[in-house]
Amino acid sequence: MAAHNSKPTATDLIATPLTLPCGLTLPNRLVKCPMQETLAEAPLFDPPIDKFENLYTQWANANYGLIITGQVQVDIRFLSIQGDVVCHDRALDEPHFSKWKRWAEISQGAGTPCIVQLAHPGRMSPAGAGNRPRDMTPLCPSSVPVKLGDGWLNKVALDRLLGTPREMTLDDIDAVVADWVHGARVAKEAGFAGCQLHGAHGFLLSQFLSPYTNRRTDDYGGSCEKRLALLKRLVREIRDICPSPYCLSVKLNSADYMAVGGLSQDEGLEQVRWLVECGMVDFVEISGGNAENSTSKLHNSFGTRSIDKAPQMSESTRIREAYFTEFAERVQGLNSKVPIQLSGGFRSRTGMADALDSGVCALIGLGRAAVLQPDLPKSILLNPSIPDEAALAQSHIVKGQWFANLIPIKVVGSGLAIQFFYHNMRRLGNGLKSDPDVSIPFIVFNGVLETLRSGLLQTLERVFQSVRSQTNAEKED
Repeated sequence: MAAHNSKPTATDLIATPLTLPCGLTLPNRLVKCPMQETLAEAPLFDPPIDKFENLYTQWANANYGLIITGQVQVDIRFLSIQGDVVCHDRALDEPHFSKWKRWAEISQGAGTPCIVQLAHPGRMSPAGAGNRPRDMTPLCPSSVPVKLGDGWLNKVALDRLLGTPREMTLDDIDAVVADWVHGARVAKEAGFAGCQLHGAHGFLLSQFLSPYTNRRTDDYGGSCEKRLALLKRLVREIRDICPSPYCLSVKLNSADYMAVGGLSQDEGLEQVRWLVECGMVDFVEISGGNAENSTSKLHNSFGTRSIDKAPQMSESTRIREAYFTEFAERVQGLNSKVPIQLSGGFRSRTGMADALDSGVCALIGLGRAAVLQPDLPKSILLNPSIPDEAALAQSHIVKGQWFANLIPIKVVGSGLAIQFFYHNMRRLGNGLKSDPDVSIPFIVFNGVLETLRSGLLQTLERVFQSVRSQTNAEKED
């Protein structure tokens, strides 16, 4: 009798388990990417468990292979946006630690492992985001201000919002390393499966990795090797206190797509090389770009409708659906056994399976699709009753981008498209469904109304408190 040798289906490829170098086994190849939930509240920005019960329960039950949390900032003074979760210096104390443990329980309640993304925005921390005096400027490896748009109006807005960052001292670097290590320890003690260091998208760690923002001449800059020094130190010190089976991942830029002086793909490849050869990292996520670039496919994708028809797999032609496939193919040439996660652009089952089958990556990152369709893996991608031609994420485009184009201040207008996803994560956190048809003008005006409403409530509360204090004083008299 002839042996039956059938080729794996697209679903089979995606559903294949993967064991990471640390020993952690992922049930399949789909990863919920880190997306900022913007749901935490001042003054300490602890995990907002009431909201996360709604949000993370959906992701936990969606049959992902791995969940990566939204950004957790390691320094309460510097947030990238109001609403980031913060791992502050009292996170291991009660009542804060119970919230961390509950977050770990919720996110891993159905058996999918979850790791915490740890971040620091560096020079991308706007005024008012974080608990710091208004005259305290953001930090950066070198004093390089953000440039967005031309003209005096853009310059004034950027100066008010971000200012000129202060070059970090060696003591500053020691302090931020301690903060990151503390974050890794909190994740471990709370019961998460590990952590990811955010070294992409123009945040502090990527600022050290890019020659555009790192113009230092000491041990932390001046050459490709020295620009890697902070990342190497973080990996080693976190591994010292969090050995296997704790999962340690790093998210890196393939390039930062700056017009002049930025991180090149050649240098980005050498950074990946160290990570996959050091023996301490369990997988590397590839992304790209930052707020200042104008050519990254990821950052320019909001105005393009995502695909509405799944491509067919072919042995002769690769689908190349992801934005950073070209760089991932260069990484593939390193012949490393450390898994690579490719994120950005995946929408179809066949596109994901083709990337896995080609060996260009071992893990598929889903971010925006996970917001619009939290149960995408379970309902569609891993569902055998859905044929390949119909197995893709919902086609969508961020509506109302004309409104963003009307705003003359680029630092404001360019950030409006991502608000579409923040808005929908807040909906999910409040027990509602995502709204793929909501427009940027609606989100902006709704935000204005919420601000006015909250301001009115705060005013009424202060009036009530003053009346109550006066009444108590009269009683005492």
